This record gives sequence, structure tokens and C-alpha cells, in this order.
Amino acid sequence: MMDRISRSRTLNHNLLKLCLGISCWLLWVPASLQAQAPAWRLAFQLPVRGNALLSIDRFDRAYLADARQNILQLDTLGKVINTFSPPIQGRVAMVEAWSPAKIMVFYDDRQRVQLLDRFLTPLGLADLREYTDGTIRAATLAADDRLWLFDETTFRLLKIDTRVNQVGFENPLELLLDRRQHDITFLREYQSKLYMVDRSSGVYVFDNMGNYQKKLALPTLSYVGFVGDELYYLSNNQLHFQHLYTFQTRTVALPEQPLPYRQVLVGDKFLYLLTNEALLAYRR
Repeated sequence: MMDRISRSRTLNHNLLKLCLGISCWLLWVPASLQAQAPAWRLAFQLPVRGNALLSIDRFDRAYLADARQNILQLDTLGKVINTFSPPIQGRVAMVEAWSPAKIMVFYDDRQRVQLLDRFLTPLGLADLREYTDGTIRAATLAADDRLWLFDETTFRLLKIDTRVNQVGFENPLELLLDRRQHDITFLREYQSKLYMVDRSSGVYVFDNMGNYQKKLALPTLSYVGFVGDELYYLSNNQLHFQHLYTFQTRTVALPEQPLPYRQVLVGDKFLYLLTNEALLAYRR
């Protein structure tokens, strides 16, 4: 009888050691090697045509630029709740809705930035030709309520203050990039860093004063997104994440579609996917 009890205790002890070992191993394995199995459920799907652009705010609301260059604000049910129709049409190159106070719309053909509030009511219009004789290729909001600009003609990074109509900072980029072999497509400030996407070579990271810090070797991208402490991007119809500080990577398989995805945006509880034909919203 005592032998049975002893053997039972030994077996239980060994099973406990095995379970603890497996748990420790799972904690040790990098996230990039662990299986990713997100449970996304389709929340809604809307037809989309033309060169529609997409942004997302902190409440998982989506912002769409339609074929007529109107800005549509969608709730998480896919319903249009607000619309901004500019008095003078222009080509929307960028919609930035991440700031809690303002939404930025960059018109690259007219070289203007339109600022809107959360109800898509106009707050102000900045003519970028007042700050430079060059051509602005990319623009984004800064945390201090100013604007970051990439001037393609003069090959400079600018920070302007539209409240006093002044250029507060400029950084020539000739020593950093070969101006003959670049394709700057996107700017975004996040966690006191400025990220500049060059489709030809990767993502360049600056501090919030515009001083260069490092380069992320992620070529052939046109934009990046951010969630938590991770940068994410779309490549080969898959969603890739890279930690901003440890540089650990992971990949998430997206729902299969007959058409390739053009853009992906990750929110707190929603995933937005854009094709040439449709906008698909998935709830986690």
C-alpha cells in the first residue's frame, strides 16, 4: 500500500515538473516563433472604388477618402456618421486621425493641409507654399501641434508652426539619403519619434527634434502603422509586427481574399483591410 502511494506521489511530482518545464519553454520561445491564431470575425464589408485612403482613430473609427475626395467618418458598424466635403477639390494624399484633438488631411496637388475636429468640422487650412518654394511629398501632425513636412525639391525635413507661420526646424537629408535613389511616401510621429518611410530603402527614425537616430531595414513599404509598442506593416498579404525597442518580430496571417490587400490598419478591437473593391472590418 505504501509503495503505491509513493509511486503515485512520484508520478504526480514528475508530471508537475514536466508541466512547469513546458510553461517555462513557452515563455522563453520568442513571439516570432509562436503560432499566431487571431480570432477575427467579419463585422462589416463596404464596396470601395477608386484610390480610397484609410485612417483610424483611438476609438477604432475609420476615416475613408472616397473617389470624390470627400472624407467619410465611419463608426464600428460601418455607418457614415460624418462627412467633410472640401469647397475646392484636391487629391488626398494622406489622412491622419490618430491625434486625439485633430484630423489632418494632406492634399499633395494643392500643397495644402486641412485640419478638422472630431466631427469633421474645419479648424484651419495651411498653404504649405508659404513655408517653402519646394514640393512637399509627405506631411504629418506632431505631438506639439505643429506639422512635419518632407520637402522633396530641397530634400529637407521641416517642422512648421502654422499658428505663427514659421519654420521651426529644418534638417537637410543629403548626408543620410541619396536624393537620386529615394521614394519618401509617409511620415508619422509616434512615442516621441518621427518615422519616415522610404520605399526604396527602409524606415528612417528621428527623435522629436528631427535628429536622425537609426534605420529599419524594411524596404518596399509605402506606409507603416503603430499599435502599443509595435510597428506593423503589410507585406505579401500578411500582417507583420516589429517591436519598437526589442525589434522582435511576429507575423499574423490575414483572412484570405481573391484580391490582394492594399492597406491594413490595426485598432484596439478592430482590424480594417482595404482592397481595390472593398473595405472589410474584422472584430477580434
